[in-house]
Amino acid sequence: MAEYNEKQVHILIGCADARDLNQVQIDSVNETIKTFKDNGIRVEMRILRVAGSFVTPDVVTDIKRIIDETQRDTACLKITYFVHIQSHGDLDDESEKHYISHVHSLRVVPDSPLNCGMLKASSVGVEIEEFILNAQPEVNIKGEIVKITSEKEIRKMLAWVYGYDGYLAGDWIRGIDYLRTHPRAQRASLERTLATDIDFKNLDIKVTAGIQDYTAHALIRVDGGDPEVHYWDTMQLLVRKKVKESDGISLAAQADKQEPLAGLLCMPDPRVSSRTLAAQYYRELRGCGQVTDYLPNTVFNMTGSSFDVPLMPFGPYVIAGFYYSVKYLNLIDQMVMGYDQTQTNRIVQKIYNDPIMSLIVDKFKVNLLPINNVDLMPKK
Repeated sequence: MAEYNEKQVHILIGCADARDLNQVQIDSVNETIKTFKDNGIRVEMRILRVAGSFVTPDVVTDIKRIIDETQRDTACLKITYFVHIQSHGDLDDESEKHYISHVHSLRVVPDSPLNCGMLKASSVGVEIEEFILNAQPEVNIKGEIVKITSEKEIRKMLAWVYGYDGYLAGDWIRGIDYLRTHPRAQRASLERTLATDIDFKNLDIKVTAGIQDYTAHALIRVDGGDPEVHYWDTMQLLVRKKVKESDGISLAAQADKQEPLAGLLCMPDPRVSSRTLAAQYYRELRGCGQVTDYLPNTVFNMTGSSFDVPLMPFGPYVIAGFYYSVKYLNLIDQMVMGYDQTQTNRIVQKIYNDPIMSLIVDKFKVNLLPINNVDLMPKK
């Protein structure tokens, strides 16, 4: 018999932004999970980090994989699923920053460096398209090696390799239209998929939408607080309490311009790929000092449950985020982290199998640093 009466799986769809995590959040998650466990409810977090928090088909596939894994690996009869879509930005002092607020009560500071970089994703898409045409890579399309020299060949590549019928710039990769409403729009898009997809429709998956305000270091729900999610709401209110009690020093970097030390591509389960361990490893490797607590603005992190499937290409906003982090954040060092060396090797292979990702690695001379959770775990 299971040691708990109920299992909850909470899937966060958050941005890859390096400032999107701090130790207060980590502590609040762990404490709330312990409280729920003491009451017979096991809570598990999965964190999908993709630039712009877009709910694209590859993200939907990630959600399916997480649900499939859960149903195969648990003996608990009662399992509930929750998806939390979270964008981030800089809200001005006139905004109502209550935990549950309304989009018309929020004001985003224009052109703030704290706003999501994917507001400009359409221009990043144009750059990537130009980058590909200048590099003219050779790609295997339907068994034929095709040199990519025009938009026509790019469309062929998108269709055959990435399963997308359309253009790259402004279509496959496009920017956030309106930051305040973006998480709600992504929630509505996901809910439409959940209602019609045979794998989802009988699971009663609840979805929330919010904006992480980097100056307040707290999440604001922009969905009217509906549905109520006891674990998520309890944890977020604890974050707010801890922020008020903190000295603010360890959180200060969250309100700075994004200047992370390195990139990180890893799996969405924190128990399998620890962002904290990766950050500690990199600090020690490059002589930045070994820090136990996780400091914000340290690692530009992207995750996906299919990152270890070598023959499946990356999604558009993983590619856009990778390009952005390498070119504009100068993150030539990119850690690649699986649970063990075998899983890490599969993620590395996926990068080289993906024509656009491998082109970015080659042209920008990206330094892939393969690491794994097993080797970095403290020895007992």
